[in-house]
Amino acid sequence: MSRSTTTTERPPSSDYEHLRRKRKQCRGTVERATVRDVWVGEDQVVLRLGFEWTTEAVRLTYDLDDDRDVCQLEALAESEGFDFEQVGHLESTQVEVVYTGNRWVPTAHESYVEGQGSPVETFRTELRLLARELARSPALLRGVVQRVRSLSLQQTIIAVVLFKKLLIVALLAWYLL
Repeated sequence: MSRSTTTTERPPSSDYEHLRRKRKQCRGTVERATVRDVWVGEDQVVLRLGFEWTTEAVRLTYDLDDDRDVCQLEALAESEGFDFEQVGHLESTQVEVVYTGNRWVPTAHESYVEGQGSPVETFRTELRLLARELARSPALLRGVVQRVRSLSLQQTIIAVVLFKKLLIVALLAWYLL
């Protein structure tokens, strides 16, 4: 499974520009970037971002076959007032990006990046991705519903108790890690 990738295109630059870029690339720095161009392909979307303080371009690549990338691109488009299908209209818009320590990430999909966003945002994101995945496989969902309906009362009570215990263990492990 692929993740959206960010690469930096570096033309020859002056020492001044290099030092300024290094000063800006501190973890947590928030900047405004202009979407220079948008390329929509059959299975990926590529955005090139530019900053006013450097000639360097940041390239964001989104895989349209990956649910997480689609959610990130959808969040970015919605943050700028566009629908997902209108992602091509992002060209020449100003996007707020944050430096995560190794790459620039639009703040619109910060909750989709590992180590970023609050636990609540992360939980909502993962829940949204799970719902999207379940919507794609209705046979699995129908099978689960059919099995739940066929359980006796005693089996249902045991399943609920086991589920609660597993949930408590998972929460304890999450808090301890």
